[in-house]
Amino acid sequence: MAESAITLSIITIACIICATVLVSAMYPAMNRAVSSAVSTSVLLGERIETSVAIIAATNQSSYGFFWVKNIGSTQLAPSQIEHSDIFFGETDNFRRFSYGSVAPSWNYSIENDNNRNGRWDFGETIKITINTSREITRGDYYFKIVLYNAVSDEYKFSI
Repeated sequence: MAESAITLSIITIACIICATVLVSAMYPAMNRAVSSAVSTSVLLGERIETSVAIIAATNQSSYGFFWVKNIGSTQLAPSQIEHSDIFFGETDNFRRFSYGSVAPSWNYSIENDNNRNGRWDFGETIKITINTSREITRGDYYFKIVLYNAVSDEYKFSI
């Protein structure tokens, strides 16, 4: 009888140790999975709330001008706007332009900063100026803006 009590105690201790090892191994993986799901949910929510629409385009010499309206509920800070990707050129030969002041580049101004906070809010329009450093000639053109969170809009037009 004493032998069976000792055997039972050893088996019980072994089961407790196995359960502890199993929980120790599974907890970090479960924590990462939950953390990943929460991060993905936050990013998806941000993308759902962000939307833009290109509303007009024109050109003059080597400059392209594009007006883009914020139609989402997300407010965009200057650093977020500056991290956007801008693509422009003939439909079969467009390229990405970097933000800056040295051509070829793009910059922007908020046309109607309604609350004067320096951020691109819902309903406000920015004017994007692209300096291509080359004359923009007649043809079919393509413009695309991709925001920092991959929300985008594109516009095809002819000059």
